[in-house]
This record gives sequence, structure tokens and C-alpha cells, in this order.
Amino acid sequence: MTILLDTNVLLRLVADSSRISKSFKEETETVLGDGGVAVSSATFLETTRLHHHERIDLGCHPAVWRRQRLQSGLREIPIDGEIAVESVLLMNSGFHRDPADQLIVATAMLAGMTLATMDTQIIDWAHRTRFVAFVDPSS
Repeated sequence: MTILLDTNVLLRLVADSSRISKSFKEETETVLGDGGVAVSSATFLETTRLHHHERIDLGCHPAVWRRQRLQSGLREIPIDGEIAVESVLLMNSGFHRDPADQLIVATAMLAGMTLATMDTQIIDWAHRTRFVAFVDPSS
């Protein structure tokens, strides 16, 4: 299984948060070097924005933080035109208006990846529509 991490899950994994289950941490560590764990480019957009507005502290320049994640084995999925279009069209199925979440979910859908998220809005939408497979890393 290839896992696409949403922004909050990535931040919690990096911080070694107790909100992420031990089994999920072990699973991601096992497949990390094989390209089995990825993020959308939108995640780096979102983390940079949060850092810039002082809502999080990455501890270094956002470009350095991104490079460190990629050097650890995390794979980045770039946003292309197809993902951009699909992300906006998700609203037709009742998805919320957060552009970063839209891009992340569209990336998981089009890449056929399982989305790791604890975002209840995304989980509720995914249960209702069945458009994307997901896993809650807190359980």
C-alpha cells in the first residue's frame, strides 16, 4: 500500500506525536525508503504558509525542512493540471472549500493512494462518497 500523508499527519509524524499510533509509525517507517510514503506538493505549500504566519515553527527555513523530509525517503507528488482541475471539482460532491485539502485529496485519488488523515471533514466526506481510500493514523 502506498500512503499519502496529509499535512497534519506529516507534521505529527515529524514531531513524533503521541496522537499517531505506534503501529502507523512503524508501518510508515518500514515503507518510507521504498517510496511507499508520499505527500502532495500542496503539503509543502501549506507548511510554508503556516510557518510564515507563525502558526507552526519548522525549526529552520521551509526549503531546508522540505529537503530534509525528501532526504528521509518521503516522496513528493507534484501538482499537475489534472490534479488541479479535479481538486476544484471535488466541491461538486460536497467536499469543503480548503484548497490545500482539495489538492491533497485529489492527489490521493488520482494516484490511487491511501490517504492518511485525521481530519474529520475529509473522513466524513470519504465515508459518504467512497472516492478515496483512507486510514486514520491515530487508531
